[in-house]
Amino acid sequence: MDKVINIYLLRHGKTVGAPALYGHTDVAVDDQTQQQIYERIKASAMNFERVISSPLKRCAQLAQFFDASPANIDVAIWPALKEMHFGELDGVPFDAAKSFWPKLEQFWRSPAENTLPGAENLSDFYTRITKSWEQLVTDVEQDTLVICHGGTIRMILASLLPLDWQDSRLYSTLQIGHQTISHIQIIKADAIYKRVCSIGAPIESSLGQGI
Repeated sequence: MDKVINIYLLRHGKTVGAPALYGHTDVAVDDQTQQQIYERIKASAMNFERVISSPLKRCAQLAQFFDASPANIDVAIWPALKEMHFGELDGVPFDAAKSFWPKLEQFWRSPAENTLPGAENLSDFYTRITKSWEQLVTDVEQDTLVICHGGTIRMILASLLPLDWQDSRLYSTLQIGHQTISHIQIIKADAIYKRVCSIGAPIESSLGQGI
């Protein structure tokens, strides 16, 4: 019998702090916002038995709510789901990074060919995320919420649709808002099939059967 598994990719809430490229910099989402996201997920139509989270606290602190809940949800931290590392510009407010503007403009225009100083190469980021994603697809047996980052979700979607992960429009045009859900179904039958059901949808409209 075919088995259908729902995977909900949740981008974390809006972080505190000045506008910047927040990759591995461990910025937080304020506690009230994390509580609100948790309550909205509980009240939504999503049904899942497992939570996988990036280790960065803007994700992991939300995962802790599920770990402490009475719903017996399994929670795991996957370091490979971290956002891209932006090197010397990681976490630096844009107002304080004016000397880097030429390099930033080159990066935004062609991110695969213009790695920021000291940063993770885009190809390495894509490989890191897709390798972790394929491990999840192979092993997953339960409906799962994955709490992660905008860049992480874009790399997963690029591998699924497929899209060109080197194309700057993947980052400038494809909107993945804070605290939105991208819903993927995995069908395990004679082979493993993957279906994108929604991208960047509000939590309230995500598909499922209730938590």
